[in-house]
Amino acid sequence: MFPLFLVVILCVVGHCTASERYFNALHFGTSNSDYVSFNPDMSAFQESLSVCAWIKRIYGSSYPTVLNYYPGSSSYLEILITANGYYTRVIGDSGLDNYRSRFTTPTGRWFHLCMTWAKSTTTSKLYLDGVLVGTDTTSSRSLYTGGQLWLGRTSSSYSSSSNFVFGGEVFNLNMFSEVLSDTEIKKAAQEGLCSRSLQDLESRVLKWEYILSRSKSGFVVETETGCGLFLDMQQNLTSLLNETTIRLEKELEVVSETLNDTEHSLNSTQKELQKTEDLLETCSETLADTKSTLSAARKFENVSRWDVLLTEPYFNQVFTEELYEQLTSSWTILEKYVGVNMTEKIVDHFRLHHAGLECDAFDQLSPAMLKQFLGVELTQGIIDHFLDHLSETACNRTTES
Repeated sequence: MFPLFLVVILCVVGHCTASERYFNALHFGTSNSDYVSFNPDMSAFQESLSVCAWIKRIYGSSYPTVLNYYPGSSSYLEILITANGYYTRVIGDSGLDNYRSRFTTPTGRWFHLCMTWAKSTTTSKLYLDGVLVGTDTTSSRSLYTGGQLWLGRTSSSYSSSSNFVFGGEVFNLNMFSEVLSDTEIKKAAQEGLCSRSLQDLESRVLKWEYILSRSKSGFVVETETGCGLFLDMQQNLTSLLNETTIRLEKELEVVSETLNDTEHSLNSTQKELQKTEDLLETCSETLADTKSTLSAARKFENVSRWDVLLTEPYFNQVFTEELYEQLTSSWTILEKYVGVNMTEKIVDHFRLHHAGLECDAFDQLSPAMLKQFLGVELTQGIIDHFLDHLSETACNRTTES
């Protein structure tokens, strides 16, 4: 309670700044001496106006007057708004008084009230907590100017009865030089006591902060509504949210870059994996070929000298004297190769030049025959082989036998 009491005292003696005072409400005492009165320039409101305020009823008088605009004896009640709806008048018209039964807000609780009027449409409207509750048709005249505005009671020229004492609290009372829309009024009410949705409108001519700066009579004090603290917290939260958003955006940027790098690395890895898969496939093919070669080679692991009889010249053939001579002749030829490295080239030579016993194969030492022995050590046995099989006598002897 001490901080609130201190704020009240400071504001009473005029030490609140305009921005701090804006969030204060006015609390009115319960006598005719407790009011605020001044003479505003009402020329901006001659053709149209809207009056909006937050009101809290506390004292139970018959006609608790929140605002009364009195331009003189021509219209005592040019504008009159009471907290219980008994009087709700503009340009003296009493049609909106018929909706006083709609004022059902309990004592001690804030409610939002707006009243609008336009000469061009001769229409006045009453809104409670953002909801349109009454409409009336008015005269087509303009609003009188040059009068006095009273808050907390009616003009003393009209009545000094205690029945018109307000005895409650009012906050953020503003007058606009236009008819506010249903949407604007509804938004201001729904946003609550601390709403600032109407504060930046150019049509806000008579401002709450100006009213707070007017002199006060009797027991009229400014009280904290908590909106200043609320808006500070809101601004701090907004600032924190903005900072957090910026930080998160930066972090997201870093994460995005990391993700891009990771994606690039993944693509590179996938390419390397594809290369490895291709290499593995090649290796698999090579392994299959090697296995096939090995399998073929294993067929000759246990080959005996008798397996030659399974070859085409002998297998499934009648073993004749001629085949016998051919077979023994082959082993006689091999005798010359004792001590020689039996390479593939020598085997190819046997296949090409010693497939049979024809003499024409040995008629001459051909280049093709010699080419078969490239890289082979020419031993005496090989040379003797050439001499034996290139002589006509040897050939004739072989043929005769």
